[in-house]
Amino acid sequence: MGESVLSRLGQWISSTPLRSLDRAYEAALRIKAIEDRYFQGGSIGSNGNHGQNTSRYFQIQLRQELRQIDLSLAEFRASSVFSRLPDPEQNGSGPPFSSDKDQAKEAPVGPSENDGKDAENGRQSRDPSILEKLEFIDQVTSRYKRPAAQPRSTSPPPKSQEQPEPLTSSQPEPSDPSIKTNLAKTNLDNSNAPVASKTALLPRSILRTANQIRRELSSQAEEELLQEYRGQRTRTLVAVRFLLLLAILPLLVQIFSKHFLFGPLVDRFQPREPTILALSYEFQEKALSEFEFFKEKIEFERALHHQSPELDLESEDQLSKKAEELLQKYSRKNLEGLKNVLADVLSLLVFGWLIFIGREEIEVLKSFLDRLIYGLSDSAKAFIIILFTDVFVGYHSPHGWEVLLSSLAAHLGLPENRNFIYGFIATFPVFLDTLFKYWIFRYLNRVSPSAVATYHAMND
Repeated sequence: MGESVLSRLGQWISSTPLRSLDRAYEAALRIKAIEDRYFQGGSIGSNGNHGQNTSRYFQIQLRQELRQIDLSLAEFRASSVFSRLPDPEQNGSGPPFSSDKDQAKEAPVGPSENDGKDAENGRQSRDPSILEKLEFIDQVTSRYKRPAAQPRSTSPPPKSQEQPEPLTSSQPEPSDPSIKTNLAKTNLDNSNAPVASKTALLPRSILRTANQIRRELSSQAEEELLQEYRGQRTRTLVAVRFLLLLAILPLLVQIFSKHFLFGPLVDRFQPREPTILALSYEFQEKALSEFEFFKEKIEFERALHHQSPELDLESEDQLSKKAEELLQKYSRKNLEGLKNVLADVLSLLVFGWLIFIGREEIEVLKSFLDRLIYGLSDSAKAFIIILFTDVFVGYHSPHGWEVLLSSLAAHLGLPENRNFIYGFIATFPVFLDTLFKYWIFRYLNRVSPSAVATYHAMND
């Protein structure tokens, strides 16, 4: 029995590369089925016959299949180190007990059942070899890989030929095919400017104006403008949705996990009879101060009614109940910090997961923020810079930092250390002020010198 389990385990490990390759091959077949059925054999998103929601759906399907191919090929390369692959020209099928390939054959290959049946019939006639599968995967995925950057020439251009910078050098490449088409058209039009300016007979601004008039008078001007507007609208929607997702989802995870997951779990392990020594020093002071106030209140009421200052049994019972109530109250508060820490860690993990899976959305978001910030006027830029610097490094900012650090210590259940707070206030705003000044001098002064001049004028 033990030898049979070890034998099957060894066979499973040795067949891992082939199973991984089969999963990548099946994902490539599904991409090919979508291309043949909905895009006439071209790349997904190559034509504009589909609506916005339909194109978005195909982009999501494409992204999932490409991610499946990347993960499967990574597993194929990693597992190939520990097992010996057969000859690349041989059949690439795994052992009979390999369930991944069987499940992949049972699942539909593409979005249509007929496409899945055709692909299945083709595989039943002759299963491709390992080399054929890898070549097919490369053929499918090559259409969706970004081209490598062209090496720049080390020799500088002649002084008589003015080479304008490409307009898309600082912009990330969007994932939407319609956006890529618009950018490609723009780059094609811009690429004609250096060729025309080689004669150096007229200034480039006149040539660009003439080219702009020619484009506006062309028959495709309205269609190009509409496509550009749709691409810009799509980028804005993607950026706003992703920004809201980054802000709202981790916050909701923190709130719900604290009240419905970590809260009941921590309360379950709380001692049923807590002691005053289990509380932190800060909570002990608060509990004793509140108890002393309650005791003096009872003595004051007895003095008003001309009663003996010595406490009777009823007053002692009230003090005993109050002490127990305060102990339970501050015991719960003592555990709030642990609940907050666990919920914050989970929300940070969710935030990191969103950043990891949304790398394309982050590029679109960066482009949106750049366009939004640099689209402001110089006075608006200077106003925002002065607002941020005064709030975080101004002469009145220490009070804000003190409140922020005190709230953070209470949130994490830590004692409020005044020495640490004062030391932080004395050092961190100074470093932040230096960083702001360096950024203005080094970066903003090169990008928008007029905004820096407006900033200095408003600050003076």
